[in-house]
Amino acid sequence: MEDFYHSTLSTDLMILSYKDPESEQKFIEKRQKEHLPIKKSVLTRDTNPFAINRPPPKPRGNKKRLPVPPKQSHKTIPKLLKIDVHCMIKEAIHSKQHLLSGIMALQCITSERPTVVYSKTGVAQWKLRKDMPIGCKVSISGPPMYTFLDKLVEIVLPRMKEWHGIPITSGDQNGNIAMGFPASALSLFPDIEGNYDMFPLMTGFDVIFNTTAYTDYEGRMLLSGFQIPFTPRKKMGRKGRINRN
Repeated sequence: MEDFYHSTLSTDLMILSYKDPESEQKFIEKRQKEHLPIKKSVLTRDTNPFAINRPPPKPRGNKKRLPVPPKQSHKTIPKLLKIDVHCMIKEAIHSKQHLLSGIMALQCITSERPTVVYSKTGVAQWKLRKDMPIGCKVSISGPPMYTFLDKLVEIVLPRMKEWHGIPITSGDQNGNIAMGFPASALSLFPDIEGNYDMFPLMTGFDVIFNTTAYTDYEGRMLLSGFQIPFTPRKKMGRKGRINRN
């Protein structure tokens, strides 16, 4: 996978993501306008005695500030940074021993040792207390990342039933794509399929692809180059049937 990216995919992405200078400048100006305006006190922070030792103002609301992309060059070609795999095990609320199945499963499919995830708040209805272990996660990069991606694309995805692909609208507006898998997909990995009896509990897991792309379009274009399918948005017809564009 890594050799395929450097030899073929990177050049194709450079051609497909090319923008003429006018449209590129418009996109950069649009990103700059999305930044919230800075207060006057911040501009005069060195001379204003009321703002010398104060932290900068926070953005209003829940709107995130998106990074402004640089000019196009060979360094701005989107590529994978890391892959995050995590799972939440509800059975761990009643017994911590159920965490072992999730930790062993993630370690088998990623070849990296996961870390335990603890709850930040407590929910009385779920009998969940603060700082209880409820899941595990692992971040992979480099050769293990491409090995996991190869197994996911070549073995797991073709064998999944009733799965049409990732929605075409997925993304966090910054080029990172996430996808979820049911518990049945975990048993499709060859590392687990051969030792299925060693895992008493199968759980679903989420995969997050962290890329260097500045838009979701470039992130989806990168993943589609690795043969990850995307599906268009679903629409309901007159008789309640689903139509795919």
